[in-house]
Amino acid sequence: MPATVVHSRADQVRSLPTLSQAAGFIGLDTGGMSRAVRALGIEPQRWGRRDKHLEVAQVLQIARVAQRASLEEVAGSILEWTEQNHPDALKQTTAEIDAFFAELPPPTATPADEFVAEIRAALPPQWADKAEEIWRAHAGSV
Repeated sequence: MPATVVHSRADQVRSLPTLSQAAGFIGLDTGGMSRAVRALGIEPQRWGRRDKHLEVAQVLQIARVAQRASLEEVAGSILEWTEQNHPDALKQTTAEIDAFFAELPPPTATPADEFVAEIRAALPPQWADKAEEIWRAHAGSV
């Protein structure tokens, strides 16, 4: 019969990234991370007197709002960090990441007129014309 691994709350909290580690995954400084945590009403897990840890879904939630790094990049950083520092928590971390992505709403396409307006606002006229021409050629072939 396989042994069941039971992790204490202390082990679970220690296997979560700290605020500063999560900030690094996302591309925020610690002040920006603290502001994001407050703005989203996230309550970090406390460990000892100083360390504050964030659950995987909380880190991804902040990354989604901060839009500094893609969610996939942040999730990859979390997995890499967990594998290096807490390999026994890798399965749980992977499950939490998968659950977060499964709950995201499906992406929606930008309406064509809005997309063309973005092209025209971002590019000089001659480049905008060419970009629209290329886009329309590819959009029509889909």
